[in-house]
This record gives sequence, structure tokens and C-alpha cells, in this order.
Amino acid sequence: MAELTKEDVCINRINKRFGKGVIQYGLIEDGDKILVGLSGGKDSLALVELLGKRARIFKPRFSVIAVHVVMKNIPYQSDLEYLRNHAAAYDVPLIVFETSFDPTTDTRKSPCFLCSWNRRKALFAVAKENGCNKIALGHHMMIYLKRC
Repeated sequence: MAELTKEDVCINRINKRFGKGVIQYGLIEDGDKILVGLSGGKDSLALVELLGKRARIFKPRFSVIAVHVVMKNIPYQSDLEYLRNHAAAYDVPLIVFETSFDPTTDTRKSPCFLCSWNRRKALFAVAKENGCNKIALGHHMMIYLKRC
């Protein structure tokens, strides 16, 4: 048998911890439709991979969709082709949702807070529109992995 690389060992450890957490805390149930917020960061990319692979397992039966929220009035670019290819590699459909916000609506809040709040609001709207009963966000992944 070939010796595992450090990368293989790390991936196996993450998969085991993820599976253990899903079972121990009952995070996924039969019939769930889970929306993954796909920012393009390493945590959300890993979450699409983990949930996409797990959805191929017979029990529990659930489905996954990924959503990338584009803020039209914020000057940044996402590599949408990369996100589409990554999601497709795990049979996870990707929805790109475009929205914007007016940072002058509440000057007591920072524009970063308002942008984040509006992104989250968009995820909830897309989840409802697509019949998703759970939302998974990758920025909790490292906290989760450390606790398992």
C-alpha cells in the first residue's frame, strides 16, 4: 500500500471530523435542501466539496445548491468560471445572485456591515425561493473543525 502524503492525511482528517460532526449533532437529515454560501474563499470552497461528496452517500438523502452573491456596486471581481467549475465537480448547482445596496441608508453602520447584512439577506431570499431549509456558511468551517 502506498504511503499517504501529508495532504492526503489532512484531507482524511477533515473528512472524518466533518462526518463525525454531521452525525453527532444531527446537522443533516433526510430530505434537507442545503444552500451553501460560496464566496470563493477556501472555507466555502471546502464546504461545497464536503457537502457535495456527502450528498452522494445513500444516507441521509439531501441536496445541495451553492449561491454566490455579487454586489453590483462594490468594486471587486470573482472568478465565476472557477466557482462554476468547482461546484460542478461535486454535482452542486451554482446560482449567481446579483444585488446592490445603498451605503447612505444608515450612516450609523459601516458600509462593510451593510454589505455583509445585505449579502446574508440575499442568501435567505434565495434559500426561500429554492425551497432550502438549511444554510451553510464556510466561514464557520475552521471553528467547527477545531472543536471536533
